[in-house]
Amino acid sequence: MTMKMHQVFFLVISIAAVPTNVFGQTELSLAKNPEAFCKDDPHPEARAYCKSLAALLTAVTAEKSAPSPVLTVDNPHFRTPLLRLDLTDEEATVDFITATSGTLALKTAIADALRSADQARPDQQLGTDSQASGTTSLVSKAGSAELLSLALDTGTLTKSVNGTTTTLSSNADQIFRLITGSDPDCIINCNRRTWFEDRVLNPTNFLASFDLAQQSSKTTPTSGQASGTTPVPVGSAAIPTGAGRLSSFTTRYQLMNKFDPRSDKFKAAWQKQVTSLGANVKTIGDDTDAVFGILAAHKPISDPDKDALVRSAEAKMVQSAAEDPGGKKLIGSFEEFWSEVTSEALQDPKLASAVSKVMQDRGIYRTAWFNAVDAAVGNLLTFEYSYNRPVNQPETDDVKFIYAYNFGASGMLTFNGMVSIYGGTLPAGASYGRLHDGQISGQYDRTLSGKANSIQTQLSLAGYWQYQPNPSVLNIPAGTVAPGTSIPLPNGTQEFVGTAGSLWVTQAKITIKGSGGINIPISVSWSNKKDLLQGSKVGAQVGISYNFSSLGSLFGAKQ
Repeated sequence: MTMKMHQVFFLVISIAAVPTNVFGQTELSLAKNPEAFCKDDPHPEARAYCKSLAALLTAVTAEKSAPSPVLTVDNPHFRTPLLRLDLTDEEATVDFITATSGTLALKTAIADALRSADQARPDQQLGTDSQASGTTSLVSKAGSAELLSLALDTGTLTKSVNGTTTTLSSNADQIFRLITGSDPDCIINCNRRTWFEDRVLNPTNFLASFDLAQQSSKTTPTSGQASGTTPVPVGSAAIPTGAGRLSSFTTRYQLMNKFDPRSDKFKAAWQKQVTSLGANVKTIGDDTDAVFGILAAHKPISDPDKDALVRSAEAKMVQSAAEDPGGKKLIGSFEEFWSEVTSEALQDPKLASAVSKVMQDRGIYRTAWFNAVDAAVGNLLTFEYSYNRPVNQPETDDVKFIYAYNFGASGMLTFNGMVSIYGGTLPAGASYGRLHDGQISGQYDRTLSGKANSIQTQLSLAGYWQYQPNPSVLNIPAGTVAPGTSIPLPNGTQEFVGTAGSLWVTQAKITIKGSGGINIPISVSWSNKKDLLQGSKVGAQVGISYNFSSLGSLFGAKQ
């Protein structure tokens, strides 16, 4: 191996390190932050060589204040950064791989690592919550899908009516990045993220649940008789209008989530994991030498007269650094040099394979990512608002706070506190107030299998308590025959059903997490009653969800 060990280790850091949020960095002086001008440049090569570009700009700026400044490539203070920027030299291969790996190899590796880490997270709420007629969840978790998820749940926990519910959930920032053509998986070598993305879009999630089992209908007037067998004319009939209806819409804002790979704590934990990759430096170094071997076979690196090109490029970079202390001209000169040196080599099909070998042992990075997840454990806090439309019951507006604490390998505890109020205008003469109920619930989650397994199992134990000051309200639709009579109700009515007071539910659940984002929750539950019925109930629930964390590639997303 011809490359020095510390250079190869610098490659590992360059590939693995996650940039911190730098919004507002333009206001910082280059003296305090010398890499500010290139750290978030849209060109990956400028970001990869940013340390060397910043070192050259700093050296040239310092030289300008000398009594007799020497602003030429012969100045010994410029030689080290210029050597790092010499794309024809083996010393620069480290940063070349960092610059090209996003398009040649690293994109796939990072996407795989993100999907694996995403699947192992215990904090994600992919399906509907306990209020739906078909649900497998008593407790809402603090996290949500990174990009998009689709869940199908069957069963009942707090409702009296069994149902099948489909829930579609998404993250606002990921949808925004898809629409704008940015890379949803972008964690390293990213373009600059704005305050609006970090503080508004990224923590905001949406869930829409559709009730597939309960048909909706409307009453329509009729005339005449369909046959002679019914002597009494029928004045109205209930017409089915569809089996799919929106049962709830939820907006969630994550005030704090240490599992978010874009959070500051997760980035700090990932930076610490970089040092654990040092044992693989020799293998990575050998593969890096192979990359330079391919580069050296192409012009201008293979050209004996390449020195003239390098000398000219170095002179332009020094002159640009002297003329523009902001660094933009320096980046432009480097971009010209990059295009001249790499245009032929980047067309070589062997180059992508060689760069891929640097990343071939993805398990190293996958393990380090899991370690970073474990190191980022701590508090999670989410605010949630839901608009619910239960079957044949008044609409409700629900406000919920979700708090969780993750203990790492020991599991995670989640607590919910919620208040539900009746929405819309209360009917005239209604004897119930705005308050529907209050709820408190908690859940313990722990992974039973290893996180690195392709199929994981997660155990969940949950308890739920709901208090209603009044019995549940049942909407009896117009045209329905009043119970115990043959009298149709022309305008519909409301009735109290069930009992007021406490509703208790306990649940044990096993979630099977397969590769590729598939999750299958299977649970059993016990409750002392339901919302509309009295008497204890033992039931089972089953569902399936798919976490589309890799969907971004279908939209041609780019870094």
